[in-house]
Amino acid sequence: MSLAITLRRGALLSVALALLACVAACGKTAAQKQQEEAATLTTLGEKYVREKVRDPASAQFRNQFIGKGGAPCGEVNAKDAFGTYIGFQRYISVARELTLLAQDVAPAEFEESWRELCR
Repeated sequence: MSLAITLRRGALLSVALALLACVAACGKTAAQKQQEEAATLTTLGEKYVREKVRDPASAQFRNQFIGKGGAPCGEVNAKDAFGTYIGFQRYISVARELTLLAQDVAPAEFEESWRELCR
């Protein structure tokens, strides 16, 4: 088999795979795409919050949603240095460096951020 035929077959295979991927993606509704994006953002938010708590494996999440700014918001409960759960507290996770737990900043500052990014 000549090199040209091999390249042509490879190119055809690449085009066929690209079309298949496009058809698979095109089959999703806007709501499905939005739901997948929200799930991805929520997972990233959880990851960044786990990096901020004392015992990442103990982190429990609830009341999670994507805020109006696209930031994952919710509540987390995790164990402290004594192995005791500290109680659920709100969080905002814009990015790794911009993840806020309610306990880490002044209450007024957190409330202002919550209003801007989550509600």
